[in-house]
Amino acid sequence: MHLTPALNPDSGDSRPRAILSLGAGRHAGARSARSTWIIAIAAFLFADLAANLVSLSPRWYSSNWLMLTWQSTRMIALTAGTGASVVWFVWGAVADKPFARAATIVRNLSAGWVFLPCYVLLYERDSPLLFLATVLITLGIAFGLRPLLPAAAQPVPFTNSETAILRSLDGLPPRDSPLVLAVWIAILAQVACILAAAGSLLLGSLPLSAAVFLFAWRWSAFDPRIAQWWIGPHPPLRPAIAAIVLTALVLIPFTIGQRFGFYVAHQAAPKPPPPQADASSGYFGIILYPPPKKKEIVAPQPHSDSFASAAMTKPIMIPFDGPYWYFKAPARRPGDKAHIVRALPTDANVNPRSTNYEPLQMEAHQNLGLPVSLACCGEIDLALTNADTRPGIISLALVLSDTASPGKPPVLLRAQPVPSSELDPIPDNRPPVKETLHFAIPPTHTPSSFNQITVYFLLAPRHARLGAKVSIDSFELIPKH
Repeated sequence: MHLTPALNPDSGDSRPRAILSLGAGRHAGARSARSTWIIAIAAFLFADLAANLVSLSPRWYSSNWLMLTWQSTRMIALTAGTGASVVWFVWGAVADKPFARAATIVRNLSAGWVFLPCYVLLYERDSPLLFLATVLITLGIAFGLRPLLPAAAQPVPFTNSETAILRSLDGLPPRDSPLVLAVWIAILAQVACILAAAGSLLLGSLPLSAAVFLFAWRWSAFDPRIAQWWIGPHPPLRPAIAAIVLTALVLIPFTIGQRFGFYVAHQAAPKPPPPQADASSGYFGIILYPPPKKKEIVAPQPHSDSFASAAMTKPIMIPFDGPYWYFKAPARRPGDKAHIVRALPTDANVNPRSTNYEPLQMEAHQNLGLPVSLACCGEIDLALTNADTRPGIISLALVLSDTASPGKPPVLLRAQPVPSSELDPIPDNRPPVKETLHFAIPPTHTPSSFNQITVYFLLAPRHARLGAKVSIDSFELIPKH
């Protein structure tokens, strides 16, 4: 049997070996690319989890510029450190090692990880700047992956129009043409804009990220210099410095902004919810009822006639015995399956919190039983106990409503900050503070009355996911002078 020189292993022709080597190289490259993608995805997921965890502690935020920069640096370092640890772990666990070393993968991908804390903080504030952080994260990941997965050189197709089978289709872009890619990028960008206009910033950031990644991935394939410029020859110092500055700026409304007017919670009271609204978001909420008090000898309650403007000459004390409500938007009140507890917000074992990054709404409701004329008093004093030691302003607003007349508009009393919450820092061992807030009743031209007082708790954003450790002691109706 005669073997041709092309298939004879003893012949001097090395083309079969070259073909085998080329095939083996392609298989090795595919395995390396697959391992690189696995490492990149695992590291990103854990880095994102770390970014969410490091922004949970409100004690990390400070109103000092130097400490503000330090806190943003620490958040970014912990996020990037988590991603780096996952890269080293997965790189050692995969059977097919990537061509790039673990240190190189960490250096490249960290250009995107460093912007994750900024993304999380913007999501907490429900800010449209979330899209800016999305673009920076996606560009960092795409440009970081491109040197690890370089694009293969593609030959330019040539078609002879004279011999083409379908001359009418000759010249149209192929399936992987940039034109088709541009159409998909435009579609994803429009979906992101539609979701953002509908108020779903988090969902809108997902198609935006896909569109930016496709654009950056194609761009870096034609011009690899952009990826090298983004990462730099050394560790990605430029993205890290930019991330520190942006994260510190995002922290301003949580901290320094309270002093300079970026966040002024006590400027307005929220609109009272309709009484028939109910929870529908899956978070059923919590209702606290004050524990029953020991029987005491108290003075007789004033007669209803004493609430008249002409009859009320002395202040009237109303002890608070109503419930505290905890719920989340879009609900307007706790659901039917809300957890009911006999306790006070100032108790050590009471710590209501939001189940995600949405703020927790907190209200206190006092039913008076009898209608009270607004003309009977000129001021309502609210006595409270503040046992909250977390930094951040706590403001209270009062809403006077008449449940017997649902169509009657309620009266909103301007919110007042709790003075003891304006300190920064607050000692952790500070004992509970007794304070009194004074709410002036605005003059009205038409007679009006109320039989319920609702207290709205307006919390600083940096700890709005936790209920305030503030309990209402009593209300005092002060007659007009």
